[in-house]
Amino acid sequence: MGAALAACLMAGAETPGTLSVASEPAGAAVYVDGQFVGETPLDVKNLQPGDHRVRLVKDGYLENGRVVNVSAGKTGSLQVRLTARNASDALPDGQAGGGISSGGGGGGSKKWLWIGLAGGGAAATAVALATRNHAPKLGAVTASPATGLMSASIITFNASASDDDGDSLTYTWDFGDGSSTATGNAPTHVYNAANTFTARVTVSDGKKDVSSTTSVAIRSLAGTWRGTLEGIAETFVFTQSTTTVGGTLSDAFGPGTVAGTVQTTSPRIRLTITQPPFNPFVYTGDPNADVNTLTGAVNGSGYNNVPMTLARQ
Repeated sequence: MGAALAACLMAGAETPGTLSVASEPAGAAVYVDGQFVGETPLDVKNLQPGDHRVRLVKDGYLENGRVVNVSAGKTGSLQVRLTARNASDALPDGQAGGGISSGGGGGGSKKWLWIGLAGGGAAATAVALATRNHAPKLGAVTASPATGLMSASIITFNASASDDDGDSLTYTWDFGDGSSTATGNAPTHVYNAANTFTARVTVSDGKKDVSSTTSVAIRSLAGTWRGTLEGIAETFVFTQSTTTVGGTLSDAFGPGTVAGTVQTTSPRIRLTITQPPFNPFVYTGDPNADVNTLTGAVNGSGYNNVPMTLARQ
């Protein structure tokens, strides 16, 4: 035992006490009031009367911490059966020597232990909470891309969590659009409406849950777009209902109509433009990151992969 701890333990006028500590299996490191005092089995002598924090630590087993009251001139006994790391947090009967009580308020994954005095001493020494389940720790929750095109952008979500108790974790996602939930730490989702959605993930170890959210902005093609095609100014007014796109075209050659679809693979936009008396031509393209620009090309009716970029107005 270190000199600093011994000096601390000997301080005060009252007769010191002793705590006999044993564990099953033996060889657990024992810490009293934060300082290492040896491995089980051992007697910790010269303890000042009163409460002391005792921790038992052994590789492969759950850490066992408790508060023990030592009486002046007495020898207290603490016997602990360590719980294997992969075992249930709920402790079985017989966990500790010196008498056990499942007294009121335990419940769930808690078990109250009474630790008696060796030699039949009259004073109760301690009531300790043997183990406590820890809630999972949830890191950042992300969505990629954070802005997408309605019915065309596959949004990949990601959450990373850990559990100090080594419990297996489950992930449940609510994407915020009324669709069915998903599981796993990295699900994907396609939104079929334009809005800003809040997606929530709940991580559970079977006993405690933690949740966090992230936001996704989904935009529609609906609205006015302008660009040039071989030097001719083009104005489009699009409508969009899930994967179906409609609308109109106007330029120096007169009005036209637009009909097409969006999809989740590139090119994500495919529009057929009809402008009598010309033959129909087709525009295919993809949106940029904020869905304010469409970059693509025109084919048909004399056009051969002619580039055209449209900007949202």
